[in-house]
Amino acid sequence: MSTEETTAPARVPFNAKGVRYVEEVGGKIVTAVWVSDPTVDPAEALENILRQDLPYEVEVIAEATRHYRYEGAGFSGWIVRSNGGLDYSDSIPNKREALKHLRWAVEERFKPRGSA
Repeated sequence: MSTEETTAPARVPFNAKGVRYVEEVGGKIVTAVWVSDPTVDPAEALENILRQDLPYEVEVIAEATRHYRYEGAGFSGWIVRSNGGLDYSDSIPNKREALKHLRWAVEERFKPRGSA
């Protein structure tokens, strides 16, 4: 006689520590993604983000994207997009600095906002 466990995995806290980073397109895009289920690969969740039949939640928190002048951009460097695409960084010259800015954007997203 076998027994199946039907308990759901623990939910990942919706905070900066629960965010994971996914590199795509040969490292030219780095996405900060939160997935409610810790057993789900964040890259897979990101790929399926538009599906509405998933048993978990997924949210893109911020994204760093590499741009090249030779591909038609007005600059060569990185841009970090956050807050649902409303806030963009200035051009960032290298990936290391872009990833610092990406982590900062994630921290800012979850910073408590009080009524001052």
